Amino acid sequence: MSQKFQTPVMDILPWPQGQGFAGATAWWDYMLSKEESRRIDNLMGVALLDPDVSERLVKGRDDTLLASFGLSKETRSWLRTIPAKTLVELADAIVSRTGLSPVILTEAS
Repeated sequence: MSQKFQTPVMDILPWPQGQGFAGATAWWDYMLSKEESRRIDNLMGVALLDPDVSERLVKGRDDTLLASFGLSKETRSWLRTIPAKTLVELADAIVSRTGLSPVILTEAS
């Protein structure tokens, strides 16, 4: 007897006449927040490796830099309001607000 394994599929798009997965909006909001978290992780990783990027992020909150990582306007605005003087302080504030996994940061200066 042969057994077939199928991958489960979830319908997250609304169907005609309002039928389908009722939590589609919450699901997509969650997925978008995961993508935004990944972008913040990438930004912080580059800032950790590149002192110029770190300075542009911490001291200048360079919107061009933030936009180049594909961050939303809301996230860019929020990052500019964080009162941090070092990359470590900025990372701590991001972790406490977003629940992202903390990255161990050490600063050369």
